[in-house]
Amino acid sequence: MAAEVNGKAFLGIIRWAREHGDADLIQRAVAKSGAGLEEAFSTRILKTAWYRYPLFTDFLVSLDVEAGSGDGVFCRRLGAEAGLRDLNTIFRIYRVVASPERLIRSCTSVWESYYRGAGRMEAVEWKPEATVVRIYDFPQMHTHHCRLMEGWMIATLELIGAEVSADAEEKKCTSLGDEFHEFRCTWTKRGGG
Repeated sequence: MAAEVNGKAFLGIIRWAREHGDADLIQRAVAKSGAGLEEAFSTRILKTAWYRYPLFTDFLVSLDVEAGSGDGVFCRRLGAEAGLRDLNTIFRIYRVVASPERLIRSCTSVWESYYRGAGRMEAVEWKPEATVVRIYDFPQMHTHHCRLMEGWMIATLELIGAEVSADAEEKKCTSLGDEFHEFRCTWTKRGGG
């Protein structure tokens, strides 16, 4: 099965652009992305529908060029915004009942709600002094998507009470020849607990 992305990934970005007063950003990014994305956006994007993964990465790259500097940094910001939105909406149960450790361990089910045919995400370690999350069997994962995931992971941990270290990032990537994507961080619970 070819990798696909759930429509809610697109819709979250669209909502973010509207909330930040740049609704035209989406139109500019879609126009730059080419015919495939224009066709997908010619009808309403549905949160229950699945879309081809390359359309999503084309969208991320175009957004990063339009609103950022094309280096993926803007995608990390989008990921952080998406994490905050997700834990206040569709994943709010995690915010209410989850500890940072529990959120980290639940990453597999969160990944599966957004992506299919896109490998699997697994928490390898979830201790404050060493947290490791990996994405296996997804060598075509785009580097802009990697930056998006960095931002998402950091923001969600911070929202439920963790202070995440400044060196939190993807340490291994298939684009660099590694066999999987590996995101690492250290963190402490706010209030020293």
